[in-house]
Amino acid sequence: MSTPEDSDIDSLEAAYATAPQRPEESTGRIQRGFRSWYRPFVLAHRIPVVKRVWLYVAVMAVYTFIVDYIAEENFPSHVFKEFGAVSATGIILGLLLVFRTNSAYERWWEGRKLWGQLVNDSRNLCLKLRSLDGIRQSEKIRMGELVISFAYALKHHLRNTSPSRPLPGVGVVSEDDAKNLPVVVAGKIYDTFFKWRKDGHIDGYLMLQFDIHTHALMNIAGSCERIKNSPIAISYRAFMRQGIALNLLAMPWYMSQQFSVWWCLPLILTSTYFLIGIELIAEDIEDPFGYDGDDLPLDNICSGIRGTVTQILKVENDSEFTRSMDLPNFDFLKGG
Repeated sequence: MSTPEDSDIDSLEAAYATAPQRPEESTGRIQRGFRSWYRPFVLAHRIPVVKRVWLYVAVMAVYTFIVDYIAEENFPSHVFKEFGAVSATGIILGLLLVFRTNSAYERWWEGRKLWGQLVNDSRNLCLKLRSLDGIRQSEKIRMGELVISFAYALKHHLRNTSPSRPLPGVGVVSEDDAKNLPVVVAGKIYDTFFKWRKDGHIDGYLMLQFDIHTHALMNIAGSCERIKNSPIAISYRAFMRQGIALNLLAMPWYMSQQFSVWWCLPLILTSTYFLIGIELIAEDIEDPFGYDGDDLPLDNICSGIRGTVTQILKVENDSEFTRSMDLPNFDFLKGG
């Protein structure tokens, strides 16, 4: 005999049960899966690194034809027969490239986590600020402008650029202050909180709560500066490029003796495409704060912070914050 409690449990289970999948949903998922695989080939021209790697591939194609002509005219076929053992070095080179790419990606991912933390601390600071009593709305709005301005100041600082107009809440700064604009903005945030503490608007406990987020802003800026100012060791990068260059230069000499140029050319160009491409990707993402398509979309993140803070504190929509560029909000590999 069922009880009312059993009926409630059955109702909850029914409410949280997964709805049956419709045939069109399954078909759509399969189509998205196919698109994610053929789009990298059909839309290869939109891959950021392809815009740079194609020149290396073209040079390698010309070099392969020159090597094939020289080797065929001047050397007997058995001269380079044993030279194919050099291809074993490609395995070592591949392992080094994997380590190189992983090291660069760790820097990119750490930068993304830091900017994600900036989003969270900006929201939390403004949410706590909104619930305060005894502080005029105009002062809360000014603090919201400073929070937004900190994100834009950090973006410009990491890119070695300057805002096209004075940031709201900050105004015109001196040439010395412009060298590290995030410090100036964070200083104004601290000054505002200390003024509220002195005027009795907030007590020591609330001051401590706000200090947690303000302190986090400067920690984020410092960590981003560490990534930007500490590139991967020069010797390591130089040895990697030497290894790639020597491997690619040697490849046509031993392959042309075993295959015709029309058979070895696709193999050589494919190897060139991936070896050079992986190195260029690592070069791009080891400094994730630039303008390239593989860099972090800092403009979009700043715009997101602005939208969230504006929603929380009702910052005036006509406040002018600079944006040096707009990156797309979609990933073309996913078909967005």
